[in-house]
Amino acid sequence: MWARLVKRLCCPFCQNSFELRIFQEARTAIGAEDAALARCQGLFDADFDRYVDAGLLICHLCKTWFPILRGLPVLLPYTTPLHAEFVAQFHRMIAQLSLSYVFPTRRAVPGEQFVLRSFSKEWLDYKYDGVIWELSYKDLEKRFLNEVGFSPDKKTGHLDFLEIGCGLGITTYFASAKYKADAVGVDLSLAALRATEQYKTNPFVHFVQASVFCLPFAAESFDMLYSRGVLHHTYSTENAFRAVARCCRTGGSFYLWVYGKGSIQETLFRRLAFAGEALTRPLLSRSPDGWLANAFLSCMGIGYMAFNASHRLWNSEIQPLNFGRAVHAARDRFTPRYAFRQSPEELVAWFREVGFEDIQVVDWRIMPRGEQEDYRRNVGIRGLRRR
Repeated sequence: MWARLVKRLCCPFCQNSFELRIFQEARTAIGAEDAALARCQGLFDADFDRYVDAGLLICHLCKTWFPILRGLPVLLPYTTPLHAEFVAQFHRMIAQLSLSYVFPTRRAVPGEQFVLRSFSKEWLDYKYDGVIWELSYKDLEKRFLNEVGFSPDKKTGHLDFLEIGCGLGITTYFASAKYKADAVGVDLSLAALRATEQYKTNPFVHFVQASVFCLPFAAESFDMLYSRGVLHHTYSTENAFRAVARCCRTGGSFYLWVYGKGSIQETLFRRLAFAGEALTRPLLSRSPDGWLANAFLSCMGIGYMAFNASHRLWNSEIQPLNFGRAVHAARDRFTPRYAFRQSPEELVAWFREVGFEDIQVVDWRIMPRGEQEDYRRNVGIRGLRRR
């Protein structure tokens, strides 16, 4: 964690600012281009190169502290195995603090701890190999820029970007590079740890492990919000949307992509596939790492590879699925406990209710060819916050 990130973070319970106690840190060499950009944006100071590998974020109002481990701020409202790992490594340093504070002990919202375990399993084995799902990184970047309506002339000065459900952090990195901006990626799963390790030398890219329902940011603290393929996996897509939307500044933008009803209603095949998914999901979600789930997902992975190969016959821009990526895709489809579908009209109403205008349902035809069919069946929407 770059030390200056503490200025942006706040207690997810009371919104109070944190005190940062550092246990392990390093000074990281900053390139001339990054230093020049930081100076231009008024961010450069004597501590700009200060990277925190381990420490505590302390809320004196709640008398609660949150660990920073392997560079990742863990700001969940409850404890996880990472907390035990932190204590095992730093129990002597914790004991030396003249504070009788505790790690957070709140109860998770329905299903969230399962989602954390399931998606951690899904992303921990994924490789940074130039392909994600069936898209090359080049097409992934193109899709992102089309989704948010990117233009380098639209924004001058410093811009703050927040991605909810950042996964491996690739899109968070794209946003920082294209907007010459600070970009923060949040994920519930241990994918945030992978992202932290991958991009730890980039002083403008930051990652946090947190719950969408208990975000560690003040209201109206970001210029641009982005969330793709995430909120429909919570117990309430609408409640998750409202929790995220509060972070958008007046005049800022929010892009949201979720499963659409066209993904299950469009054809007889899709209706039958969804019926099968509805039957298997409750069984697999009970034990996503069990032998039954692994056997089923391996079989489905082979089917995904065959389906991918047939698609590539008519669209060469679709990237080939190897077995690992195919099983990953099957896991994403069949093991999450929640996978709700929304209509464009529902999303437009939600955006309006929280003060967004200039709301646009993004046209699937502007997406990379390898993404168009999937995009057409689901819903991508963006709006500007006016109040």
